[in-house]
Amino acid sequence: MTNDFLQMTKEEKIKKIDLMRIQHPNFKEALKKISLCHKSKLKSADPQCLLITGNYGTGKTTILNYYVKQNQKEMALENTTKKAILYGSIPSPTRINTFLEAMLDHLGDPYAIKGTIGNKQYRLVNLIKDSEVELIMLDEFQHFVHRNHQVNHDVADCFKSIINETKVPVVLLGLDESEKVLNDNGQLKRRFSFRHHLADFNCRNAEATSQFRILLHSIDKSLPFEKLSGLKEVDMWEKFENATKGNMSALMKIIRTAAIEAVEANDKFISEKRFAKAFELHSFIMNGENPFKFE
Repeated sequence: MTNDFLQMTKEEKIKKIDLMRIQHPNFKEALKKISLCHKSKLKSADPQCLLITGNYGTGKTTILNYYVKQNQKEMALENTTKKAILYGSIPSPTRINTFLEAMLDHLGDPYAIKGTIGNKQYRLVNLIKDSEVELIMLDEFQHFVHRNHQVNHDVADCFKSIINETKVPVVLLGLDESEKVLNDNGQLKRRFSFRHHLADFNCRNAEATSQFRILLHSIDKSLPFEKLSGLKEVDMWEKFENATKGNMSALMKIIRTAAIEAVEANDKFISEKRFAKAFELHSFIMNGENPFKFE
């Protein structure tokens, strides 16, 4: 524990736990690829685009929010607001109208729902240019695929046209089925030559187990306690892996909940019983029986 932790109030410790983000290698690699896309706007007339896929809870939205927080710049212009990054979520169900309206709304158009489809697309393209957008980041790209597993080709073609007209690099984030949208549209597929997959951590071999233990140790060192809680030790990492199957969201829910309870109780570290209680609280998203001991 550092001296900074010793001087923290309970409220400050809880805030630190809540805001804690661990940049594991896969997280860092995703950020690196996003940055390469962002910089391509300045280096080339042909935007470099990226698709990030992964299961629920692997950290896609966390990566989006982190990159935006670190790189967003806004400045008032004469008729609009300059935005370095246009970001948001793709609505479900997605139709051309709902997609264009969501994009216009993200850019602050007060009349996002007004006008024909053609008019909305024209306004959106010009707003992106007038706002000097450098990068577009959109979450939930799998919403381009309908429940019948068919791609909405009208929306995909509209989206392709927006990329072609604005020349702005795009980062899309979504479930694995997002790949289907690009595979069904040759021009979009060529645009998105960068790909990145966020997988759950697994312990199928020695190298994967080592990476998982390194992650747990990094989390342990970031927690505001006098002592380490031994998350990477053999009698603990196996329990975390059994409880969460390596899903980052589930893992952080257990650790955050247990850590906040430990802070409130003035504990010097997180005991196993705290993790047991946290597992019970989040049991609806956990795997199998509670592997942690209450004693």
